[in-house]
Amino acid sequence: MVIVLFGMLLLASRLAGGARPVVVVVVTLLAVLGGWGCSRVLQHFFLYRHRAAMLLYFSGRSTVPAGLAATLEESKRLIPDHSRWVFLNRDLRQALSACVRRDGVLPAPSPGDRPGGAARILDLLAMGLLGQAVLSLAYARGGTDGGRSVREGLALYIAHGMESRRLARQWLLFSASGLLFLFLCLAIPNWVLFSSAGAPVWIGIALAAAIARLLHQAFIVPFALAGLSAALLAETRDRIPDPELGARLAAFFPDAAPAGRR
Repeated sequence: MVIVLFGMLLLASRLAGGARPVVVVVVTLLAVLGGWGCSRVLQHFFLYRHRAAMLLYFSGRSTVPAGLAATLEESKRLIPDHSRWVFLNRDLRQALSACVRRDGVLPAPSPGDRPGGAARILDLLAMGLLGQAVLSLAYARGGTDGGRSVREGLALYIAHGMESRRLARQWLLFSASGLLFLFLCLAIPNWVLFSSAGAPVWIGIALAAAIARLLHQAFIVPFALAGLSAALLAETRDRIPDPELGARLAAFFPDAAPAGRR
């Protein structure tokens, strides 16, 4: 993908010297749409399955001797297809957003956990990390069939996840700092190399951003998810989910599938 992106950007740069602006715009749009399309295809057929298996491993249900193949098969049993993965993550984001806003569906926050200002913004930005950690907790509680374990895990997080919320803000800052560090480590050498070779520097900067994003997703995000999942599992261990809160959360999971392959 990065090589294709480099070729498209180089072509757009060459066209900019003599071609009409509309041609340059079309080539640039094709490069952006091509990269987005490739990422969506990879996500649909490959990446989401490995993310689901990774969260299963973090939950403690998968042991090291089982190996990657066995973990992948177990994740297929719990989340059989990409649509199920999309629905779960969408519903989790909606529920977590309502949890941050406290829109009346969910109970009021405890006196020691009333985020405001920057903390509230960080909570909204950290919903992706928290949602994945809640999925790992759902795996630990038995799976995701019918959304029951997801609702129970979310109820435990809302009632007992104060420290996990604070930790998620720290992990979010760590993740953003890691992305910036990777970008600078790539952008500065690219700027020197491209300027020395007489090539357009903006291409090197664009490549640095693309590669930094890939490295961030491959190394920093899993590290953050591992820490946050472990913290949430430890914080909710031996806790019992509130059935009344679980009933309220059912409104956020209208697409929960019935019990499937067990």
